[in-house]
Amino acid sequence: MRTAPQEVTEDQRRQMIAEAAYLRAERRGFNGGDPLNDWLEAETEVDARLRETGGKDLLEELDERLAVANRRLRSFKKKLSGMKADAREEWTHDVEKLEKLRDRFRKRLDEIRTQGEHASEKKKAQADKIWREISGVIERVSARKSGHTK
Repeated sequence: MRTAPQEVTEDQRRQMIAEAAYLRAERRGFNGGDPLNDWLEAETEVDARLRETGGKDLLEELDERLAVANRRLRSFKKKLSGMKADAREEWTHDVEKLEKLRDRFRKRLDEIRTQGEHASEKKKAQADKIWREISGVIERVSARKSGHTK
């Protein structure tokens, strides 16, 4: 639930995420990694902190996560369409897995939305578990070299 004194503006939230993403990259000496994954992980971390302090409600957070999954899925499908046939198999598997996870996540979100404040902790935990799986697939796919074009 929100409490007015603790609300954070979207600009403040974005700044908090940018700082957290920078710190992630800094901790690994700016070697390797993916800026987008740093951002997504930082976003999850910041939003969890804000939710704990009342800055963002659960449904809003889950809606944002679903939007992230949708954007990444579209991006991966676009990249997949430009790949050589021999490079497509592994990507296709992960894109299909991401699509299934996204659908499961959407189903949990709909269940939580329907139940409102009375949504079970189990449903919330399931949504978090699915999100972690989604994040893992996104990270794995993003870490691959994308130089497999036609």
